[in-house]
Amino acid sequence: MHYALENGMIDLAYVQEQIELNKRKELLEKHPYRIWEGKDGKWYTYFPDNDAKRVLRKRKTKQDLEKLVCNFWEKKAENPTIHEIFNMWIQKKLEYKEIQKGSADRYEGDFTRFFVNSGFSKRHIRQIEEDDIEDFVRSQIAEHGLSIKTYSGLRIIVKGIFQYAKKYKWTDISISEFFGDLDISRNTFKKKMKEREDEVLAEDEIPKVVEYLKSDPTVWNLGVLLILQTGLRVGELSALKREDWHGDILKVRRHEVRMKNADGKNIVCVRELAKTEAGVRDIVLSDGGKETLSRLVNRNPNGTYLFENSSGKRIRGNTFNKRLDTVLKKLNMHHRSIHKLRKTYCTMLIDAGCEDAVIMNQMGHASIETSRKYYYFCNRTKQHQAEQIRKAIMI
Repeated sequence: MHYALENGMIDLAYVQEQIELNKRKELLEKHPYRIWEGKDGKWYTYFPDNDAKRVLRKRKTKQDLEKLVCNFWEKKAENPTIHEIFNMWIQKKLEYKEIQKGSADRYEGDFTRFFVNSGFSKRHIRQIEEDDIEDFVRSQIAEHGLSIKTYSGLRIIVKGIFQYAKKYKWTDISISEFFGDLDISRNTFKKKMKEREDEVLAEDEIPKVVEYLKSDPTVWNLGVLLILQTGLRVGELSALKREDWHGDILKVRRHEVRMKNADGKNIVCVRELAKTEAGVRDIVLSDGGKETLSRLVNRNPNGTYLFENSSGKRIRGNTFNKRLDTVLKKLNMHHRSIHKLRKTYCTMLIDAGCEDAVIMNQMGHASIETSRKYYYFCNRTKQHQAEQIRKAIMI
């Protein structure tokens, strides 16, 4: 090497330039936000900020803005906070379309609840040991009385933060091994007792609800009825169009989403894809389902969506939830959310002996375990159950 330098075989200035260019490239790649040129000819980007989540910065030229970006990450690269890493991780997942905006908003809500409120978000990554993570996780479970389901959400965020940090060599902790070794008893988690009355309509309640909805066929009542007849998610229901109905088939191709826009305001819109991959499906309609759809089309033959109000605006999903609550109160029935009608539909399919593949398709589930474990609840009357037991137990 020394000989090569003395004899001009290696251009030291060139080598140094390449090192600086590579370093600049690495710093720019760490920046989770896009850099764009505004209508005013200036260049813009966001920077992470612990309090405001992100702040907007601008420069006259792209080169000046990229220099600002490199300087920012050069200072931060040594020892970023948990909050800074979380923001970078979320932005990258959005950029690569690994998650949707609604999911990112839920992650941010959970991050505030667990990390910000506890102060853990201000900790610097290089000062965190595995014992610190364990203390944090166990304290959150105890403080918030987490269920296994809620704990899984916390775990996703912790894994995401530390995997991202390890990628950039800010930590040596293998978070997958950490959780593999973490011994938390299932008895630690809060158990939510599910009563049948809270989960599905009873078999003797279903005809009463159906009769009431049919007797007063407003667009809201027909929407509630269609969920009970098809098992649709309410977000799928409110996004239905006339073109989705094809005789015996109802195509599910889009759904309503709630998310925050660039200004941090909550908005509701329709996304042109189903909620999940399995959610893209063709539902086979019952005669009752076809009758309800026919009524809807006749009420609104020229509308963009099947469910529109008198002003021609799409009816949002939460409206049907409120409508079901009103109906159940008038019928003196136990309160249920609109999602419980979807569970009632699944319960009817299983009780009728439908094949697993049919149930999965109708529900938009990737596995039959989901349908049976989380959506099936016995809705037989006590008298019906007693008759079955007497027939089965003859001793």
